[in-house]
Amino acid sequence: MKRLFVVLTLLLFFSACGTSVLPEMKDFMSAFGSKEKVAVVVEKYAADSEIVPKALEICELGTPNITNTEKKDGMVLYTAEAVVEDCESSETAVGTIRIFDIGWKDGKIVSFEWQGPKGGAVEY
Repeated sequence: MKRLFVVLTLLLFFSACGTSVLPEMKDFMSAFGSKEKVAVVVEKYAADSEIVPKALEICELGTPNITNTEKKDGMVLYTAEAVVEDCESSETAVGTIRIFDIGWKDGKIVSFEWQGPKGGAVEY
């Protein structure tokens, strides 16, 4: 019984200290799967129009899976993976998993960086 209490206490502590996903990031991720919806959320959340790469509007990515969250340089930085579902400029990209980092500050996307495909190189 004591062990169960300790485990539950630790789980509760880590969940309270954990990094929950920002509502803006949830909204951004919910747009994936539709190039049109992605364009709308990029317009809504990007601090600058040049931050988010055009590849997000050329290729359709499935809903991202967040693999890491950290606070860095005053922003919340997410590392995420998403499967390329369709891509006008590269059939070879379809089915690959793209990894990217996206940084948020004050409700805006302030950084976006591709980390490349998971497990190899893909040309667009």
